[in-house]
Parts: sequence; C-alpha cells; structure tokens
Amino acid sequence: MKGEEGFTLLEVIVAVTILASGIMAVFGLFSGSLRLSAGSRDVSEAYIYAGQRIEEALLAPSPLGGTEQGSFGDRFRWELSTSIVPYEAEATEGEKKEEYEEIRVTATISWTDGGDERSTEVSTVRWTPVK
Repeated sequence: MKGEEGFTLLEVIVAVTILASGIMAVFGLFSGSLRLSAGSRDVSEAYIYAGQRIEEALLAPSPLGGTEQGSFGDRFRWELSTSIVPYEAEATEGEKKEEYEEIRVTATISWTDGGDERSTEVSTVRWTPVK
C-alpha cells in the first residue's frame, strides 16, 4: 500500500542492536557489582575470623610463643603467631621498677578467590606485668 509510512527492516535491526548493546552493558555492570560484593564479603569474613583468633589468644592466661595453624570451614585457613618480648620499664630514683613483657599476636587469614590466593593480616600487642 502506497502512502503508508513505517519502519524499514534496516531501521528495526539497528534499533534492536542498540537496545541489545544497552542491555548487555547493564548486565555487565550487575555482574561486576556482584563480583565486588562477593570479594568484600570474603574480606569482611576474614577480618572477623582474624579477630576471633586474636581474642582467643589474648584471653589465654599464660600465652606461649609460637605458631599455630588451622582452618575455618573449607575456604579459610588461619595462622596465628605469638611472640613474647621481655621489656623493662624505666624507673626514677626511689620508685619501684615494674617489669612487663610484650605479647605480640598476629593472625593471618588466607583463602582462594577464583584461582587467586588472597590473605589478610591483623596484629595486636598486649602488655602484662611479670610476676
């Protein structure tokens, strides 16, 4: 029918191609966002596990120096390093000299993320008087 106007097949193909490209770009953004969210979740979980191991080590009444290893489930591995450093405080004349020891605790949490090895490390120090 002459006189009727409409879209040609070429115009429809170009419009669908532009629409498909836009949809693919949006899906790419969503998948990237999910990947970053999963990575952030893993790091947060690792810091929670590190904090837990450090708290357990600091609660020990008489910690021993050395290294311990273990795992949290199937994904996360931990290594706890404890070192005891003797320290003597300076005393002025006439004052009693206090002796302290420094206990350094370092927790390293590692995991595999898509074939890449990731890890995080948390350290703290506790001072205790020598008896």
